[in-house]
Amino acid sequence: MGVFSSVFVAIIALVALVYFYLRQKHAFWRKRGFPCKPNPKLLTGHLDPSVHGSYVNQELYHYAKGRGDRFIGISFFFMPLVVLCDVELIKTILVKDFAVFHDRGMYNNPEADPLSGHLFSLDGPEWRTLRQKLTPTFTSGRMKQMFGTMLLVADRLREVLGAADQKTSFSAGREMKDVLARFTTDVIGTCAFGIECNSLADPDSEFLRYGNKVFQTKLSTMIKFIFIMMYKETAKRLGIKGTEDDAEAFFMNLVRETVEYREKHNVQRNDFLNLLLEIKNKGTLSEPGHDDSTGGDASVTGTEHGMTMNELTAQVFIFFLAGFETSSTTMNFCLYELAKSPDIQQRLREEINSAIEANGGQLTYDVAMNIAYLDQVINETLRKYPPLESVNRSPVRDYTIPDTTHVIPRGVLVEVPIYAIHHDPEYYPEPERFDPERFTEEAVKKRVPYTFLPFGEGPRICIGMRFGMMQVKVGLITMLRDFRFHPSSQTPDRITFDKNIAILSPSKGNYLHIEKL
Repeated sequence: MGVFSSVFVAIIALVALVYFYLRQKHAFWRKRGFPCKPNPKLLTGHLDPSVHGSYVNQELYHYAKGRGDRFIGISFFFMPLVVLCDVELIKTILVKDFAVFHDRGMYNNPEADPLSGHLFSLDGPEWRTLRQKLTPTFTSGRMKQMFGTMLLVADRLREVLGAADQKTSFSAGREMKDVLARFTTDVIGTCAFGIECNSLADPDSEFLRYGNKVFQTKLSTMIKFIFIMMYKETAKRLGIKGTEDDAEAFFMNLVRETVEYREKHNVQRNDFLNLLLEIKNKGTLSEPGHDDSTGGDASVTGTEHGMTMNELTAQVFIFFLAGFETSSTTMNFCLYELAKSPDIQQRLREEINSAIEANGGQLTYDVAMNIAYLDQVINETLRKYPPLESVNRSPVRDYTIPDTTHVIPRGVLVEVPIYAIHHDPEYYPEPERFDPERFTEEAVKKRVPYTFLPFGEGPRICIGMRFGMMQVKVGLITMLRDFRFHPSSQTPDRITFDKNIAILSPSKGNYLHIEKL
């Protein structure tokens, strides 16, 4: 046999081995007798890279429910994954059996990748200890301290939109996704880092550039993600990082320089970084208070040590990422729906103005957080466009699903398809219709629990939920008091999501006409 023939045979043999290896991976659930969807694609499994993941999970969700299954096993690329389709089972896993499912199953390697050591990705005791330390930073009292700072940024947003009203034609409209991302970048930069980002004035600011970069999905990033999720321990031993080097250097240097300056000059500010510095140096926050989100004391007790600089930087990093993109897209989708529903927009504007007038013309934290119709509009936006289309959990041991003999092996990802549940006509009739009346007090009481999950649920519910809602409310109140929004010639009848961004984001922007009142 010649050299060419030998090489050819070797290549064929290698391809055959890879093929059978992948087919065995895709047979993971079938061999266990687990409810599963047949015919996964060889390289991508049940994922469809041509569309956003929310559409994929919605199709899987309805496939399983149509068969009467409460859950279904799928292949995410080559990884086995379980999609939950029953709200009682979701409640069990997120709350009742939280002791088994306290981990998100995300990759973290704080030694090699310091920015991965944040609250969202940490597991087990490390997560619990950090959550205990950070919970007091998100009480209503702390939010009130940051409210005035947020209003100053909102004033700059008003100026930018006023200028936009003068420059844009009625037909073309103004792209709102960009300007809202710049607003939330400035808010987070001020409230988390304590520095002026000036993104509203400078669309090319480094903060905005690095924030957008983290959420964009490139092929190389996806390949690395698949490897570290499938072989976490190997990835840790190899020191593989999930964070890009330039982003790590930017945030690590920025936080270190800011901390050193504050400690040297004894700078005190009403922001997130100031609270983290107190935890870093004292291990606790000095002011006790009641945290109505947990029902406990807002002070941290029993903490023997504070935070390292790397730990502190990781928390600021995730606070920035979680706050700037999710809040901006929520406002963006909300304005899109309000522009298409002028009656809802006008009612909301009147309720906002009435609430502020009743408070002597002053917008305060308590006023902003207690406008009932504003809550309804935002909740309906979060129902129709949840920032995270799904959340994951991972069992710390083999877990037998209640009332079945089916076992979810230790470490396998379990997914709650939030977008699919929020668009299930069983819970939300005519799910594509934007209707804030779904969130009146009476309607909420009648609805099946655990069918509204924009922030997750259970002990790992989003810790920054109160801050995110405050940011969205300040932005919407500021815009609606001074401007009316109309569809433009580029406003689509229905939004499609950008498949290259993990967070729900419109694929073609959001062009609206802005009319100054």
